[in-house]
Amino acid sequence: MKKQLAVVLAILTLLVSAGCSPADTQDANKAKTTQEQQVDKSKAEKATIGEVAGLGDTAQDWEAEFGHPYAQGDTLKVYKGGLYEVVFENDRAVTITLPAKDGKEPATDTLLPRDGKKQSENSQQTGGMTMTVEKWHSDMLEKAIPDTKGTYTVMKNRNGKEYDSIVVDCTPNLKK
Repeated sequence: MKKQLAVVLAILTLLVSAGCSPADTQDANKAKTTQEQQVDKSKAEKATIGEVAGLGDTAQDWEAEFGHPYAQGDTLKVYKGGLYEVVFENDRAVTITLPAKDGKEPATDTLLPRDGKKQSENSQQTGGMTMTVEKWHSDMLEKAIPDTKGTYTVMKNRNGKEYDSIVVDCTPNLKK
């Protein structure tokens, strides 16, 4: 008991001699917490629509996430050595094509809006080809590109059991 009391007194003596009081430490912790909250708030304001830059996000978001596109035209930009082929309209990604590698389904989940809700799904088979079309809705996408009304489509193309590509599209006013 005497040893514990001695340790506590020694720590208090060090704090007082250093000019620190428990109130100073609390004030410093509050300031640090406030700064962290401000950083979190600014990150949330700049957050992408998906987990990473994806559908509805800007070309700047894509470049920040995946680097400078290795090939580009007026509207089409290709990222990560052909992993993502992206069409931009009014500086927003409206079509993303993901070619399949080795027949495996390309991962699209992180590119889609976080708040997306599937509305419907249909499949059509022609010969050995199967196309599955999923219709989705996202309030975040609607806010970013109002003309989409939050609607986007995911088209999965398979040849037999192997995937050829997945196309994600939200092109506004597209005639279908």
